[in-house]
Amino acid sequence: MTRPALALGGTTYSWLHQAPFHDALRGLAATGFRQIEITTAAPHLQTSGFGAYERHELRRELATLGLTVTSVNPGFLDINLISPSNDFRRASLDAVLGEIELAHDLEAPIVILIPGRRHALSPAPADACRWWLDQALRLLLDRAGKLGVTIALETSPYGYLGDASQLAQVVDEIAAPNLGIAYDVANTINQEDPLDGVRTAGHRIRIAHMSDTWRGRWAHTSPGRGEVDFARYAEALRSIGFGGVTVFELIDLEPPLPRLHDDIAAFEKLGWSLDHTGTVPWRPAGAASSSG
Repeated sequence: MTRPALALGGTTYSWLHQAPFHDALRGLAATGFRQIEITTAAPHLQTSGFGAYERHELRRELATLGLTVTSVNPGFLDINLISPSNDFRRASLDAVLGEIELAHDLEAPIVILIPGRRHALSPAPADACRWWLDQALRLLLDRAGKLGVTIALETSPYGYLGDASQLAQVVDEIAAPNLGIAYDVANTINQEDPLDGVRTAGHRIRIAHMSDTWRGRWAHTSPGRGEVDFARYAEALRSIGFGGVTVFELIDLEPPLPRLHDDIAAFEKLGWSLDHTGTVPWRPAGAASSSG
């Protein structure tokens, strides 16, 4: 029996701090990617300083290269929507609002959002963090909905709402049509089995991320180096009928080329394909779609 194909996408993050942004786009296209996630982080692309003309020119370049943008992802080095500091929360909110505007301008249907980080030694109370997050999401989802953009909360190892069950609870309680989950297997293997996590997130998943890592050392590296069971991850995605994009997040400060070719070949053996186009944001058949 033929396995359903899984769409494979790439990310400009693989070239961050190693090569200019436009080299990343050309590298992704030359490698065969057609659906990509753009990481809006310095020194590549800073959303606040990326004006209307630059966005117009980027759309032209993407079209020339045959690339479509599935999602924008600011990387979340400095963004924290649950910071105890009013000033930092406001700055974080403004940053994500800017990401939503950029996504709309690039015709990218998804903005990736990590709910926040709590201080390891003196974490803010959970009820305060959830209140701050809810207030931010109310504003972000309203703006995103008007622009036809979906917000996907990403599983993360930062210690706040990081696994599938926690994010599923948030998505269900808020019940906004343009809110879902970005499931990242490399961020969760210390928290849950990928099969259990994907099935728990289920219909809420809008996009998937993958890379290899170790349980004792967090990484986003090439398949086969770490402990991620990608066959099990593929099985999990197929079990929910996932028809979206799985973005390969190669982020380890090693040159992405030429090893990307070997990495893609490893994923192709498990059923991922550059030729298969994934639906973004993915929803199971019959699910309501978000509207602008």
